[in-house]
Amino acid sequence: MKKLLAILLAAVMLVACMGLAGADEPVKLTWWLFTTGDAPTDWPEVEARLNEISAEKIGVTCEYKWMTAQQINLATQSGEYFDIAFTCDWYNDFATNVANGMFLDIKDLLAEYGQDMTALMPDNIWAGVKVGDAIYGVPHVKDYGMEIFWILDTDFFVNELGLDPTSYEAQHIGFEEMGDYMAKYVELHPGEVPLKVSKAGVTSWANCLADWVSMEYWIGLDWEAKGTDQELVVKSALEIPAFVQRIKTLHDWYEKGYINADAAVTESMPRSIAGVVQSGQGWFGAETIWANAKQKACFISRYDGPYLNTSGLRGSITAVSSYSEHPVEAMKLINLMNSDEEYRTTARYGIEGKHYEVVEPGIVRKTELGNANMSLNAYAQGSYALGPVEASAFDAVPANPNQWTELVDRYAAEAVSSSALGFSFDITPVADQCLAMKNVWEQYIYEMQTGTSDPAVVVPELLAELEAVGLREVLAEAQAQLDAYMGK
Repeated sequence: MKKLLAILLAAVMLVACMGLAGADEPVKLTWWLFTTGDAPTDWPEVEARLNEISAEKIGVTCEYKWMTAQQINLATQSGEYFDIAFTCDWYNDFATNVANGMFLDIKDLLAEYGQDMTALMPDNIWAGVKVGDAIYGVPHVKDYGMEIFWILDTDFFVNELGLDPTSYEAQHIGFEEMGDYMAKYVELHPGEVPLKVSKAGVTSWANCLADWVSMEYWIGLDWEAKGTDQELVVKSALEIPAFVQRIKTLHDWYEKGYINADAAVTESMPRSIAGVVQSGQGWFGAETIWANAKQKACFISRYDGPYLNTSGLRGSITAVSSYSEHPVEAMKLINLMNSDEEYRTTARYGIEGKHYEVVEPGIVRKTELGNANMSLNAYAQGSYALGPVEASAFDAVPANPNQWTELVDRYAAEAVSSSALGFSFDITPVADQCLAMKNVWEQYIYEMQTGTSDPAVVVPELLAELEAVGLREVLAEAQAQLDAYMGK
């Protein structure tokens, strides 16, 4: 009997010890991240290092899953489990997922477990993730105020034309004004094309042409009407003068040979071959990243912005799943990503000495291996403003370690803010009409945004087709929702 009791006691002690050991095991989470293709080649090694850091600091590890838009759509539709996910207004749609109950209200979690990161964030960044009193995600501190830039080849614009890239004039070349420079390029380089684009058109060409209620269905508010009785009137893009003028300009450039003839059928256009004139949404300081992508020295010139609107504030968000079994640990990990420089730098650049080298305090340079095997969309992970900035491979493109402080100050001083900040359009009452409109737009948009088609012909034709499938009903519904949001 005594022997039996001893065996039972030993068994109980063993189970108890196993329980204690289990209690010390880190909690494992799943985090969905955005990619346009495969995960970075060396990510498994980087993830292992990240897990060493997070296990030690907060008792959490994480499996990061890199997912294309198609993959994440399939995963959400099938109910696949996740704890944390990247979301925005163009991928894993934030507003739709909030409406569907997929994302957790994290207001209380933020107050208790997110204080480190919220202390580093400007107050005006939160408007895009709030719905009433609820907060459904953590916005990333990045270029959340929309600014659109020309990315200009130094060899041509500086060495040939003699522009001073540090002058205000060179840093603020207007959209239509760029036509004069491209005319000069074609004159000096016969047979060459200065602006090579894919069917997506000039990158970010329309981002600031309206305060978009929905860019997917091309409806929004006219920025030029701000301050008038028309500023909160929802319109079709085809009824916004700035939009129509820009597609006219693109067509003019296409006719003159400034844009490649096959643009409307070209699936992608890497920056390394995209010509002496390129475009992108970014900030003063992003030229180092673009120079590395171009593999040539460049400088940048702003032609749109800055604007603060809901779309920009929702450009990059991290959300917690409503069905997460570990919401506290999820918030702790998001807080770590957005406040701990060691963790953030590793996630963004990889392993020091292998994927990047420290050039000087606050500035790093990616190695050849880092460029090849750790190329990723770092803005989808967390704050861009945390950690060192990336140096370019070119002495003519110096990195500015103070760029983020300057960016926030510039937004405060210069940005035009939307009067409808935080508004989300729920398409549910007009979902069929919206889908039909999207299908109509897809028949026209690629040729339109590459300048291939003549706006004088396609604009009235497109508008008629949109009206036939319910454009006016969609505009009326969006207007009613906006009026209710504004308290009218």
